[in-house]
Amino acid sequence: MAYQIRSLASLASLLALSAVAVTACSSADPATAAGGEKVEATDEASTSFGLHNIAIAGSLSYGDTSASTAYTKKPLYRAFKFAGNAGDEVEVSVKSSNGDPVTWILDNDWHTVAKNDDASASNTNSHIKVKLPANASATHYIVVRDYWKDPMSFTVELKGGPADFVSGCNTDADCVKVDKACCSNYGPTAILAGQEAAYKASLSCSSPQICPKFVTRPDYSAAECNGSTHKCELVQPADIKCGGFIAPAFQHQCPAGYDCSHVGVNPDVGGKCVQFCGGIAGIQCHDSAQSCVDDPSDSCDPAHGGADCGGICQ
Repeated sequence: MAYQIRSLASLASLLALSAVAVTACSSADPATAAGGEKVEATDEASTSFGLHNIAIAGSLSYGDTSASTAYTKKPLYRAFKFAGNAGDEVEVSVKSSNGDPVTWILDNDWHTVAKNDDASASNTNSHIKVKLPANASATHYIVVRDYWKDPMSFTVELKGGPADFVSGCNTDADCVKVDKACCSNYGPTAILAGQEAAYKASLSCSSPQICPKFVTRPDYSAAECNGSTHKCELVQPADIKCGGFIAPAFQHQCPAGYDCSHVGVNPDVGGKCVQFCGGIAGIQCHDSAQSCVDDPSDSCDPAHGGADCGGICQ
């Protein structure tokens, strides 16, 4: 009887140890967590990724959808390469009819830009929308594995393109004038106010920046909101429709050094920007094809003692 009791005690101890071992194995793999339920915590670190465990299945461009691609857990991941620049708006959809894809977007240094397991509570496919941050390389990777590491087939759809920095304005105050390239001597462009840092990052300028040594003519254009397209654009002073009371699209301001003149036009529909010139400072016309003439709208007359009268460029 004593022997039998000791045997039962030993059996109970073995069963307890087995239970501990099973629990440890289960908690070590998120795919087999308690109750066999899925855990939404696939959080591979950047060190998990590398050419040693990623099979490159091909390359994609914006607008492409891959062919059906087979997945097995050796190597652990499948990937598609694509080229994207800082600021690009990227959308990735990974679909499988016989698996549960988990997806990452990585930069060229294998750092995670974004990831997704399930597109929604009822959709186990992956869906990612992200704006790419600045990186020294345009090369990026769409990395996929099955959540359960089981065999599956999947497709990858890649959408995207350069970020839109000009659309969405309503007034001229919504737009700003910035350098259009890394070097200021390539001229300006107009973008939405508040997007200056993102636009600069999208240029991926080197540090330090080495610029060619050439001189461009000064640019006196102004950043305006096009009332029809709601896009920011640069407009030269001579083309600015200033003032006006009937058409809001004409209610623009002249840049510094210019005045809105309604001479010879209907003031209700706006005037034109003319440059102030002459005066005590002897300001020259910006446009070499124009000359400084007397401003007929003021009371100063150069022919009657007004040697320092200001004029306008025509």
